[in-house]
Amino acid sequence: MKYWPDEDEASVPAEEEADPVPPSDRMIRVLPEEFAFPAIPRNARMPDRYASVRRLEQPLRLHVPDFVESRIDLALQSCPHATDAVEAMANAERELMAWGTPGRMRPVLLVGPPGSGKSTVARLYHETMGHAVHKQNVAAMSDALSLMGTHQTYGDSKPSIVLEAMARTGMANICMIMDEVDKSPRECRNGTVQDALLQFLDLAEARTFRDVFLNVPVDVSHIRWVMTANSLEAIPAPLRSRCAVVHVPAPTVEHVPALAWNIVREIEVERNLQPGWFDLSTYELAQLQNVFAGDMRMLRRCVEIVLREQVRHWPRA
Repeated sequence: MKYWPDEDEASVPAEEEADPVPPSDRMIRVLPEEFAFPAIPRNARMPDRYASVRRLEQPLRLHVPDFVESRIDLALQSCPHATDAVEAMANAERELMAWGTPGRMRPVLLVGPPGSGKSTVARLYHETMGHAVHKQNVAAMSDALSLMGTHQTYGDSKPSIVLEAMARTGMANICMIMDEVDKSPRECRNGTVQDALLQFLDLAEARTFRDVFLNVPVDVSHIRWVMTANSLEAIPAPLRSRCAVVHVPAPTVEHVPALAWNIVREIEVERNLQPGWFDLSTYELAQLQNVFAGDMRMLRRCVEIVLREQVRHWPRA
């Protein structure tokens, strides 16, 4: 029994068949009209310090998904253990249907045990909606400079990772997943990531975020922020108050078939295979359910073992 629609059954158009800029999308500027980047160095030996963000000089896409209810239903089927999380992220899309204009998604904080698939839920939802996604492991960020940008007097100065993600995707309302925000380092000479996030999550401040590298206000108010944490204990009150806090329980055995099919499709994408290249038999799904202990990472490893066994028994040319 498959939980992911076949190509000819899918209600959401295939991404490769979509126009580069869907008709429903709008174009907006995030930098001031009068701002212009310095000219690209003519000397090939001189690096272009602005290369990663030059795209911001042009208007960016403000993505507006179509077939909204079909996409929400598909996300709910893909994440059966995290329907509350999907519904929280879908509020902006429902505002779009009600008001006819793109709504700002309230920042979402997904809280749940390790291995419950919090960041996977956030990524799957936004990919289903057609939003570009950038995932950042907060535990690996030593301070706030990655978010704020670094001053050009530093030898290794660079813009904010947020601006780089917007420029790379050409989209103003990308999804930024800040994974393990509860593990943000506490003692930081240049400020903590948790503190730096506050201005991004406040609508008024986000409209005029001043990147330290560019030293110019940038409109980052359209970004869709999702944070994940194992516990609320290490999340300061100001950060919690800016978010819709949603608890994500560990998946149970009944959720394994849908989750296993998601993993199979992810592996096909990672290996540039056609959708439906792999299959899971009723027996294989039952075996996955037998060994499942509520951990999505372990489920992924088990699915990979099953697929490796399938490949091993393929006929050789």
